[in-house]
Amino acid sequence: MIHAPLTFEFPPEIKPGGTIGIVSPARWPEPEWLDRGSALLQELGYNTVIHSQNYLKMGQLAGSDAARAEAIADMFADSTIDAIMCARGGTGSINLLDKLDYKLIKKNPKPFIGFSDITLLLQAISKRCGFITYHGPMLLNLANPHDDRTIVDLLEVVAEHKDKRIAMHYPEVEVIRAGKADGVITGGSITLLQHLIGTTYDWTSKDSILFIEDVDEVLYKLAEKLRHLQLAGKFKGVKAVLVGEMVDIADGETGFARDGEQPYGQELRQILLDVLPPDVPLCFNFPCGHGRHLTTLPVGAYAHLALDACGAELAFIVD
Repeated sequence: MIHAPLTFEFPPEIKPGGTIGIVSPARWPEPEWLDRGSALLQELGYNTVIHSQNYLKMGQLAGSDAARAEAIADMFADSTIDAIMCARGGTGSINLLDKLDYKLIKKNPKPFIGFSDITLLLQAISKRCGFITYHGPMLLNLANPHDDRTIVDLLEVVAEHKDKRIAMHYPEVEVIRAGKADGVITGGSITLLQHLIGTTYDWTSKDSILFIEDVDEVLYKLAEKLRHLQLAGKFKGVKAVLVGEMVDIADGETGFARDGEQPYGQELRQILLDVLPPDVPLCFNFPCGHGRHLTTLPVGAYAHLALDACGAELAFIVD
C-alpha cells in the first residue's frame, strides 16, 4: 500500500459517456486521423468535440501560437468537456508555455493527455496548476495501429472506476537493477525535458520515479543530452529510473547514418548506465515511448514501483 500523500491532486475522472475535447498544441494533424481517432473513442462510449483549431495550418503547426493556446483555454473553460486529449505532438508546444492561461486552467482541472512534444505542457501545467497530467496516447496513436493495451491502460488510469488503487504490471521490461521504490512519477521525452532546464517551468527529479524516452535522435546527440541532464543534477535524488523505448536512434555522424560514417563507439545502454545513478532500481524497454504499447502515466502522482524477475509493477492511488 502507498501511505505518502500525492504531490499533486488528481483531476476528476472521466465518467462513462463523458466528453473528450481534442486540441492540437503542436503539429497539424491529418483530418482523417481526427476522424479515425474520434470514432474509436466514440466506440468506447465517449463523446468527442474536435476544436476548430485542429483544422488550422501554419507551416507545420496547427495554426498560430495564439490560436493553439486559445484552443487549450477553450477546452478547460468549457464545463461540458471532461478531458482533453492532444491530437499529435512533433514541435511547437514550447511556444505556448508563456501563453497559456494558467489561472483559468487551475480553476478548471481536468485530465490533459499527451506525450512526446506535449511533455512540455504536461510539466508546465502540473507545476503551475497543481494537478496531475497524463503522459499517454494522443489521437494520432488511436488513429493508427497500436497495441490494444494502450487503450486499456488509458482508461484504467483516467476513466472512472470503483477500485481507487491501480496496479499495472509490465512483464516486457528488461530489469537491470531490481528493487522497490516510492516516489513521484515524472519524466517524458529526454529532449523536451532538457529544453525546460533553466526556465520557470523547470522540473525536479528529487524523490521521483523518473521515466525517460526519445525518438528520431542521433546517438551522439542523445549522449550529449543525457550528459547535460546529469550535469544539471536531474538524476540526483531519484528513487528509480524507467528507460522507455528508444525508437529510431541513428548511430552515425548524422541522423541519416550514411555509409562510411563512423559509429559513436558506445551503445545507448552503456551511455545510460554511465549517466544514471548506480544504486537505484532501473529497467529498460518500459512502454512509455513511441512504440505500439504506450502506457498512461500520471505525472505528479505518488507511486510504488517494484522491479524484479517478473518485470515491473507500478501502483498508485487515485484519490
